[in-house]
Amino acid sequence: MHVTLPARQQTAAPSFASPPSRRRVVLLLVGPLARAIDWAPLLLVAAFTAGLVSLVRYGEALPGGDALVLMRICGTLLGAAAAFGLVDAMSADLGAAAVPRWVRQALRCLLPGAAAIAIWLAAFSYVLTRLPQGSLFPVGDLLIEVGVCLGIALAAAATAVRLAPGRQAAMAAVVVQLAMVLGTILLPQQVRLWPPTCGFGYWNEAHLFWLAMLPLPYLWLVLAGRDLRR
Repeated sequence: MHVTLPARQQTAAPSFASPPSRRRVVLLLVGPLARAIDWAPLLLVAAFTAGLVSLVRYGEALPGGDALVLMRICGTLLGAAAAFGLVDAMSADLGAAAVPRWVRQALRCLLPGAAAIAIWLAAFSYVLTRLPQGSLFPVGDLLIEVGVCLGIALAAAATAVRLAPGRQAAMAAVVVQLAMVLGTILLPQQVRLWPPTCGFGYWNEAHLFWLAMLPLPYLWLVLAGRDLRR
């Protein structure tokens, strides 16, 4: 008598989905971080910038010297406002996050920093329409100034948030940035870093110095944003 045994059922090995790539995790983090960033200071400064470049000498041509001062004021304030993007009230509770701290901090710098530059460029474009015909107003040199001011504010904030949570860290960054601006304004005329007239006097020498200084705050920012735990 032949007995037929039932065929052994093969069970498929459980399949596990591969974890998302680091790039995808970073992209998924952009939305939540954008909602978590404190945008109020940047929005306030954006409104102030719009009013400043519109209402100063309203209805008249804007002299180049006045336009230069306005754009420097706007750039300094926008850099200070962007520093509030690094304030992270939950930073102490994210030790086991899917991405390292430096990635989160980089996004917190990139999002408000890019917004600040975009607002400044919009104000610059509007100011160009108010200048007298043939005025010299080099966007590249002024962008270098703004880049240094923005970098100092972000780097100071990235350092301060390691020591104190909340807005007081961003306020410390604002103090550092404004101290730098005021300190350089008081330099002797021979080494003045804020020439009052575009393209004349010590303009070229000053902006060679600005260009040399540009990488320094961003190197500081990289060091301040690194992970302490290994």
